[in-house]
Amino acid sequence: MKTFKNHKLTKLIGLAAIALALGLPAATASALVDTPWGPERTTFTWDNPAPYATFNSITDNPQLGDERNFVRIRDVASGEKFGDEVTLERGKTYEVYIYYHNNADAHDVGKTAIGIADGVAMKSSFPATVKKGERATVTGTIVAADTDPLEVWDGAYMMPSEDLYLRYIPGTAIIHNGGELNGQSIGPDYLFGDGAMLGYNIFSGLLPGCNEYAGYVTYQIFADAPDFEVTKSVISGSTEVSPGDEVTFKVRYENTGTMDQQNVVIRDTIPDGLTYIAGSAILYNNNFTDGKSVNDDLITKDGMNIGDYAGGSGWAEIIYRAKVSNDFGCGYIENTALISTTDGNKTASSTLTVTKDGCTPVPEEETCLTNPDLPGCQEIPNTGPLEITMASLIVLGIIGGGIYLWRTKRVVKTVEDKVIGKSTAKKDTPSKDTHTPQNNREAENHTPGEDNHTPSEKEE
Repeated sequence: MKTFKNHKLTKLIGLAAIALALGLPAATASALVDTPWGPERTTFTWDNPAPYATFNSITDNPQLGDERNFVRIRDVASGEKFGDEVTLERGKTYEVYIYYHNNADAHDVGKTAIGIADGVAMKSSFPATVKKGERATVTGTIVAADTDPLEVWDGAYMMPSEDLYLRYIPGTAIIHNGGELNGQSIGPDYLFGDGAMLGYNIFSGLLPGCNEYAGYVTYQIFADAPDFEVTKSVISGSTEVSPGDEVTFKVRYENTGTMDQQNVVIRDTIPDGLTYIAGSAILYNNNFTDGKSVNDDLITKDGMNIGDYAGGSGWAEIIYRAKVSNDFGCGYIENTALISTTDGNKTASSTLTVTKDGCTPVPEEETCLTNPDLPGCQEIPNTGPLEITMASLIVLGIIGGGIYLWRTKRVVKTVEDKVIGKSTAKKDTPSKDTHTPQNNREAENHTPGEDNHTPSEKEE
């Protein structure tokens, strides 16, 4: 590199082509960013490469900067350049880039046994699920049988905007280099397993030193998020009915996520005041747009399995009839449907207003307790049982602390008085019939030690 200027130029042209294809910045020197790279190892420069086989240890690669930062990621649709961190959003595709370069000096040892890396393979990993607010990592590792160190690794960060599932997009793992392997697929079982062999013209695991034999692997992952919506409505007319009326309900399910949902189950709870009309259920969905009569399982405790639905496009509707009981007075009937999936459950309700001659139900007046979103309900801080309990504990703590401090000071004062010989006994007001001058004189003439006198509590 230092002596053969024409070869150095070839290397620069090769790197520029890689950078152009990848959308990498044409930086002359990039500091190592805070990514999970390793291990600590001897580093080299573009003009002073390694005297032995080692991977990704040059710190001033003209296009990549520090080669220890060799795993990058980008949002495909945005057209952004590869970087060290990306925000994950549902329904988007992300591309991972993993660079490899045997840094052995091409002119001294690059094509000798010392400089040729043997058994070179690449493996990568990423989490199947990511949680909102948690920093996830996609990693890349290059291993070999005779390099120093035997393996190097790096990673790029992913910040999910919500809880997501990540999945590899089949057929997207591709090797890019200047040899005959350029553009060929890499088996995901190897790449995400024990490692996929690398090479130049064939997947031999042999890579001589020099940028001529450097390359990179890319693959794509998709951010999935399961989600669905459930609605319930009355389609036979008004929700104001009378005893004896028939009502037609519709329950609609839509798969609004990016993942297929299998074995979706619908269950409708028929409340008091309504009677389900047997045989009235009709199922509509992507396959039965004209409707299909179904059994009455939707009102059983286990519900009805209505099949599988594709993410983003699957939908289903169940339409059935019910009758308002003849003996139902005026009031309200709330009818609720439950949709169950492997990704969770959701409910939807429809309320009937039942009236009859001389009786009109009066809706309950809404309060801040029943509807916190009412105007003015948010102006006063919510002081519930928890807040009251906490406030009470704080007040009791302050009172208890004050009493403890007062008693502590009193005990300390008593001890001090005893130490200096000062009496701490309370002085009672002498009464005429118990304390006479004679008694006082006897106390004054009493000699300590003449008997086994035990001090009274007052003398203590």
